[in-house]
Amino acid sequence: MNYRLKLMYDGTHYAGWQRQNNAVTIQGELEKALSVITREAVSTVGVSRTDAGVHAACFTANVHLENEIDAYRLFRGTNALLPEDIRVIGAEPCDEDFNARFDAVQKTYLYRIDTTPHGNVFYRNYAWHVPQALNLANMQKAAGCFLGSHDFSGFMAQGGSSKTFTRTIFESSFSEQDGLLTYRITGNGFLYNMVRIISGTLVAVGKGKIDPDDIPDIIVSKDRTRAGMTAPAHGLTLLRAEYADEIQIKDVKQ
Repeated sequence: MNYRLKLMYDGTHYAGWQRQNNAVTIQGELEKALSVITREAVSTVGVSRTDAGVHAACFTANVHLENEIDAYRLFRGTNALLPEDIRVIGAEPCDEDFNARFDAVQKTYLYRIDTTPHGNVFYRNYAWHVPQALNLANMQKAAGCFLGSHDFSGFMAQGGSSKTFTRTIFESSFSEQDGLLTYRITGNGFLYNMVRIISGTLVAVGKGKIDPDDIPDIIVSKDRTRAGMTAPAHGLTLLRAEYADEIQIKDVKQ
């Protein structure tokens, strides 16, 4: 029987989602708890292989179990065994062929930037501290350039395994409150470190190091050296992944 799980986690103390032999990971902790509850050897599938230090507000996973189990028991029992910085927030039976990774039709990420001069202690694990005024108008203008379908080869870190590089971005915008900038980006998929590289590029725009009018040319060039730095992992949060049974995809005006 297949179960869809939704998790939230603080990635500060973990080496990312994917299980590793010599490191503590979200997937490893989840599978360890599930195996105790179900008394089975389990293998989970996650929607994204989030990096070390990256957080998730609603991360979808699925697990196939040999024996049926009450979803509420699965929910409560797994949380009782998980560390406090990993929580199951939902569990339900799903179609046998549901795959959390391959069935996702879009994902939304948030990247937070703390621009206060002193650094807000409550954001230290969840936002990149950039202690200077950034030109938000230019950053907003540059963010809009990422909308639509593009080859994002120039915004992928080495080590990525993608065979295609075109992705469609449905949302790319900033909000600001009390010195905290929040960049929100939604797309049908993302390359390795793509959101962090875009975020680093937008901060470079805010600092005046990259002209917002140059962003379209940087995208077309597919030249990684023309984009900005890879922003630190701890500022990134996977807000949610969505599936065809949950939403209706809207066309993007290009």
